[in-house]
Formats: sequence, structure tokens, C-alpha cells
Amino acid sequence: MKTSTSLAVAGLLLASGGSAMAQSDSQSFLSSLSSPTPSTPYTVRLGYTHIAPHSRATDAVGPLLPGPPSGVSLKVEDKGTLFFSIARALNDNLEVELAMGYPPTHEVKAKLSPSLPENVQYINGQTVAKVRQLAPTLFLNYAFGQPESRWRPFVGLGINYTNFDKRTSTATGNALNGGPTDIRLSDSWGLAAQIGVDYRIDARWSVHAALATARVKSHLVATTAGAAREIDIRFRPAVFTLTAGYRF
Repeated sequence: MKTSTSLAVAGLLLASGGSAMAQSDSQSFLSSLSSPTPSTPYTVRLGYTHIAPHSRATDAVGPLLPGPPSGVSLKVEDKGTLFFSIARALNDNLEVELAMGYPPTHEVKAKLSPSLPENVQYINGQTVAKVRQLAPTLFLNYAFGQPESRWRPFVGLGINYTNFDKRTSTATGNALNGGPTDIRLSDSWGLAAQIGVDYRIDARWSVHAALATARVKSHLVATTAGAAREIDIRFRPAVFTLTAGYRF
């Protein structure tokens, strides 16, 4: 009887000890995931971004063009590039993020109406220009949930600035325009928005995925031997980004 009683007491002691250890481990784990916002408010993110411009361009207007409408337009192609950003936490839910990246160079392809003569139809779908864009975007992000949560969905609103700093007409573009062509595009300012989710690995490291868009528009002027042709282009880009984040 005494033996069985001793075994029961030992079992209770082991169970209570195991429970205490499990609770301690759980508290340690939650503590490791706690938000470092007060002492380490900055986060840098580095990864890959894919830009689908979703461009819509008017028909070109200017001298030596058929029409109107001229039936000559453009389409800007997708491009992937390196992404990086830096963010500063304002509190446990709000952060300001400056999103940037290595400037991508997009191929610009001709979009010709079927009504145009057959001798120029071979240019349809061909690359007529290459354009590099810089598009820093400033976001105010709101993250749902608590700082210690592993998964934190977020939304962000901000403003985008787009500058087309390098513009080159290809041999095909020069042929379409009738000679060496200089290309100019106006800068753009517009509203931006993003949604995404942040997965916390530990108190410092995380994985960050986001889908962003912005209002971007530009006025293109292509000048060949003094003759200028003009096109208005609107973009509704879909920008998907996957990064690793580090808090410091």
C-alpha cells in the first residue's frame, strides 16, 4: 500500500515538473517572438520582385502617320529584378517603408493595327525600344495581429514616383520611325497600395510577401529627324515581391 502511494506521489511530481517545463519552454518561445520595436525599430528587406506593367497606350500622333487613328501603339513587357526596402516601425502595428530595387529595363514592343499595310506588319510584336525605370515608393503599412504572432497580414497605402532615365530605340524602332530616334518619357507621381503577409521566423528574421500596384502615367515623345510622334501611356502595374527581412 505504501509502495503504491509512493508511486502515485512520484507520478504527480513528475507530471507537475513536466508541465512546468513545458510552460517554461512555451514562454521562452513566445518571448523569442516578441516584437523588437522599442529597441530595434528598423527592418531591411531583400529579395525578388516581378513587375507586370499592364500598360495601355494611345495611338501615336504626329507627322507622316496614317489616320487618325494611326494604328501605331506600344506595349511594355514584364520584367523581374532585385528588390530592397527599409522600414521603420512607428508602433507595434504601423511602419513606414521605402520600397526600391535595382532599376529594371523593360522591352517596349510595337502594337500595330491589322489595317496598316503588309510591308510594316512584320514589326508588330517586335521590340522597338528599351526603357529603364526607377520607381521608389513610400508606404505606410498597417500589420494586423500582435507583434509575437508568426503570421501577420498587412495593408499599405503610399505614393509612387516613376522616372524613365534610360531610353533606347532599337534598330526595328528606327526602321518604324524612319531613322535614328530619340525617346523621351515624362515622370509620374501617383497613389500606391499593397497587401501582403509577414511570416516571423524569430525576433530578427522574417519572410515577407506582397502584391502592390500604383497609378502611373507618362507622355512619350519619339523624335526622328525633327519629326515628333507622341503617345500617352497609362500603367496599372501588378508588382509581386518575395523577400527576407532582418530587424535591427
